[in-house]
Amino acid sequence: MPKTEMVNGFEAVLFLEDQYVVRQMRFAEFEAVLDGVVSMPDLADAESFAVYAVMDEQLQVRATVFFKIYFDEDGRADPEWNLPLRRLARIAGPGPDLGAGPIRLACRSQCPISWHLADLWDPDMRPGGNDFQVIRKAIKDNRLGFDRVAEGASGGASGLKSGGYRELPVHDQFSDADSQELSDEDALSLSDELQATPERDGTGVDHRTRLARLLRDQRLRIKALSSQHESEIGDLVRAQRLEQQAHKNRTQVLEQKLQQVGVLSDQLKARLKERGEQVLKLQATVDELKQQMRLLQKQVAAGAVSGKAGGADEDRNASRLRAELSIVKEQLQRREAELQMRSEREDQLIAELQSAQAQVEDHDEMEIVTRLSELDVVFVVYHPGAGHLTLPAADLKIYSEKPLAYAASRCFVTEQNYKHWLEHYETPLCEVCGKTVERITVPADYEHGEDNRCEAHKVEL
Repeated sequence: MPKTEMVNGFEAVLFLEDQYVVRQMRFAEFEAVLDGVVSMPDLADAESFAVYAVMDEQLQVRATVFFKIYFDEDGRADPEWNLPLRRLARIAGPGPDLGAGPIRLACRSQCPISWHLADLWDPDMRPGGNDFQVIRKAIKDNRLGFDRVAEGASGGASGLKSGGYRELPVHDQFSDADSQELSDEDALSLSDELQATPERDGTGVDHRTRLARLLRDQRLRIKALSSQHESEIGDLVRAQRLEQQAHKNRTQVLEQKLQQVGVLSDQLKARLKERGEQVLKLQATVDELKQQMRLLQKQVAAGAVSGKAGGADEDRNASRLRAELSIVKEQLQRREAELQMRSEREDQLIAELQSAQAQVEDHDEMEIVTRLSELDVVFVVYHPGAGHLTLPAADLKIYSEKPLAYAASRCFVTEQNYKHWLEHYETPLCEVCGKTVERITVPADYEHGEDNRCEAHKVEL
C-alpha cells in the first residue's frame, strides 16, 4: 500500500447486520482482534458480515472490502482467517460514487483475487436498503474520532487521491462497446435522467462522465443482484438436498427396522408353530400315559384282590405292576411338567409376536405423524370445559387411547369427575326429580352430588 495511505491511517472496520452498523472500530483495533488480544463476546459463535473502509482526510470513502469473518464461542476471531484486506482494496475494481468519485470495491461479485471469493459478500444496493449509504453515514458521523481535515487545508487529500485510491479514469472503464450492451430503453432512460441535470461546464465531457458513472453503477448493481440471486438459489438447492437426504435416511432407517421386525415376526411365527406341534405331541403322549396308568391301576387292584387268595406268584405280579405304575406316574409327571413349560414358552412367544406387531404399527403411526408435522399440520381438538386443544405430535397416541382422560388432565380434574361434570353440562337436571338446575361451566368448580341436585334435594343430603 502506498506510504501516504499507511501514514494517514484513515481505515475502519464496520460490522453490519440488517442494514445497521452494529459495531465499528479502527483498523488497528481490528488487528488486535485478529491477534487474539481482544475478544468480541457479542459476536460469539457466529459468522459476521463486515466492511473494511479506507477514507481520505475529509472522511470520504475511497475503497471498501466486504468480507466475512467467524468468531468462536469465546468471541475470538478464527485464527486461520487471513484475508489481505489492504491488497484487495488497492487492486479492487470500480464501485459507486460516494461523494468523492468512484470508490474501489471488492465484494463477492467483484473479487480481484479469485481464491478469496468465498470470504467475501455482496452489498445490498436496493433503494431504501443500500449498504453503501449506511457505510457512508457511519463514516460521516465519525464516532471513531478521526482527525478530519477541512478540504483545501492540507495537501494530504490530493496526495491520497494520487495514490492507490485515485479516481478511476472514465475512459478506462467505459467505451463504445459498453454503450452498445444497453438496450434502447435503458439508454433513453439514462439520457432523460442526464438531460434533467444541468451540465456544470457546458461541455459534453461532463455529460459523458456522468453517463459512464451511471452505467457503471447500474452494471455493478445488476451484477451484485445476480450474484445474490445465485447465492440464494444455491442455498435453497443445498437446503432442499439436505432435507431430501435426511428424509431418505429416515426412510431407510424405518425400512430397516420394519424389515428386522418382519424377520423377527416370521421367526416367532415359525417357532410358535413348531411349539404348537410339540405341544400336541406331548398332549398325545400324556393322554397315552394316563390311559396306561389307569390300566395298571386296574391291574394292581385286581392283583391285590387275587393276592389275598393266591400265593407268591400273585405277589410278584402285583409288585411288578406297582413298579410299572410308579414308572408311568413319573413319566406322566415329567411330561406334564414339560407340557407346562412348553405352554409358558408359547405364551411368551405370543407376547413377543404381539409386541413386534405393535412395534411395526407404532413405527407406521409415528412416521405418518412425523411427516404431517414436517408439513406444519396442526392437530386441534375440542372438548367442553377445555376448549380447543392443540395436540403436540408426541401426545397423539395418548389422546387417541384416552381422549376424555387427556381433556380431564387439561382441566386439572380426574377423568371420573370430568365424566360427571360432562353429564351435568350436557343435561343440567336434578338426578332425583329431573328439575332443571344451574349449569356449571367449569369442570374444576363442579361438585358431584351437590351441583347436580336442585335446592330441595340438596337439603336431604
